[in-house]
Formats: sequence, structure tokens, C-alpha cells
Amino acid sequence: MARNLILYCCLVAVVAVSVKAEDKLDNLNVDEILNNGRLLKSYIQCVLDADDGKCTTEGKEIKSRVPKLVSTGCSDCTPSQLERAVKILKHITERHPAEWTKLKAKYDPTGEYTKKYAEAWKERGVNF
Repeated sequence: MARNLILYCCLVAVVAVSVKAEDKLDNLNVDEILNNGRLLKSYIQCVLDADDGKCTTEGKEIKSRVPKLVSTGCSDCTPSQLERAVKILKHITERHPAEWTKLKAKYDPTGEYTKKYAEAWKERGVNF
């Protein structure tokens, strides 16, 4: 009996470790946001503003991740997170340069990370 219980617990542990938790933003439709000016503006405002009252749940989650994304250059992002980050950064840097300038001023005021990761992002198709 105890042996079966131990075997069962081990099996549950293996399954729990092998099943990757779904990212809170996996179902976020990035294309919908990028192609809707009003929606994109509200997300950018959320990320720029200190007041979380103007943010959706997803906006708050994005905002909480931006500092780490900036400081690591997305080096620890999953492939799908990196794909979305590239799409978003490419869109904002190319089509919304004023907002991009504000985002850089807030999250990389010294330009340290921009310099550090510019080449890596350029290889991904994003020009800072």
C-alpha cells in the first residue's frame, strides 16, 4: 500500500513538472492590439502610466514584465514570448516613434540596455 502511494506521488510529480504552466499572456491577441489604434494607445498608456487604475488585467501583466524584458533583452523569453516581443517592438519602433521614445525614457533612461541589446534586437529585425 505504502509502495503504491509512493509510486503514485512520484507519477503525479513527474506529470506536474512536465506540464508547463500556461503563460498568462498566451491568449493575448497581439495582432488585434497592434491593428487597433485605440487599443494600442490604451496599452501603451498603461505601460507608461504609474496609475494601474487605467490598465486592464493584461495591461498590468505586460507592465509588470517590461522591466525584466528590458534588462535581459528577452534572453529568457520562451520562443512564443520572443516572437510576440519582436512583433510588438517592430511595430512600435517603426510606426509609433514618439511612443517608443517615451517608453525608452521610462524603462531605459540611461540607454544602457538599448546599447547592450541593440545588436541582438537588430538580428531579430528590430532597429532601435
